[in-house]
Amino acid sequence: MMEAPCMSEIRQNRLTGESVVIAPERAKRGTNLARPAAPSAAVPAQDAACPFCAGNEAVTGPETYRADGEDGQWAVRSCVNKYSVLSPEGEVGAVEDAEHTRAAVNGVGLHEVVVESPRHDLPMALLPAAQVRRIVEAYVARFRAFYADRRVRHVIIFKNHGAEAGASQQHPHSQIVGIPIMPGQVLERVAHAREFYASTGRCLACSMIAEEQAEGSRIVAENAAFIAFVPYAALSPYHLWIFPKVHAACFSEVPVETETALAELLHLVLERIYGLLGNPPFNLVVRSLGPREKDAAHFHWYIAIVPRVNRTAGFELGTGMYINPMLPEAAAQALREFRG
Repeated sequence: MMEAPCMSEIRQNRLTGESVVIAPERAKRGTNLARPAAPSAAVPAQDAACPFCAGNEAVTGPETYRADGEDGQWAVRSCVNKYSVLSPEGEVGAVEDAEHTRAAVNGVGLHEVVVESPRHDLPMALLPAAQVRRIVEAYVARFRAFYADRRVRHVIIFKNHGAEAGASQQHPHSQIVGIPIMPGQVLERVAHAREFYASTGRCLACSMIAEEQAEGSRIVAENAAFIAFVPYAALSPYHLWIFPKVHAACFSEVPVETETALAELLHLVLERIYGLLGNPPFNLVVRSLGPREKDAAHFHWYIAIVPRVNRTAGFELGTGMYINPMLPEAAAQALREFRG
């Protein structure tokens, strides 16, 4: 195990521009990040009151996508979110402001829920690998469909697992939102990538992947097509990224033959997080440009997974910097060596 530094370090996450205080001494306060997994038997396989369980299809919004399993029943389905953050009707346009002190556009866009399985009790970490492949296929299909809507400027795929991560339903699901603007955070990250490319002629993410492979201490797992590692300046314990090894700016351009490799690595990583940390709440986000920008040489799509085992408070709010009480190299080693 790599020894913790004798003092804190302030590391910069080059991909995001954010700074993080790596403070292993904080871990001595008594917080135990790893805990036994909660028994799955505590959650029923079916819940009659759950809108996402098999048999309750009429309760959800209109179905937009379905993939059937070997038994002929649906295995994954996507439906319009009944509580959408955006309106599916209307056109994008600026909201008038005579004084020019406010900026707004109409909240027009798309919002769907991807129900990951008919089973109420099986998070993605416990699903068969073939089912995770179906989920990845659903992500890709709906991502493409959202960008086909001319009003959509940016698409985000995300998963909130657990109430502390923002999930309002226990049944395993993900969400896809098509937004009529490019979010500020995305613009900032694209700008960082573009600046690096302009000064070096290289993709920032490709350079980071090469560095991680050369050093090895932060790699969690990899296969022929994808690599998972804890960032050098991870914002929190066990925060990790999954990147395609071959440069690609757009998630929906994943070759069909490598979708299985992505599903396998995603499944493996989530299994280890589940087993090591005891089914923690986490957020998963696919960060990608759209098909119109698929040839961008400066940006590299990736999946970020952030287990919610660390709390943010006044320091983070006041500085925009995070405090990570765990050395990223130690987190990567724990995940890499875990065998459930």
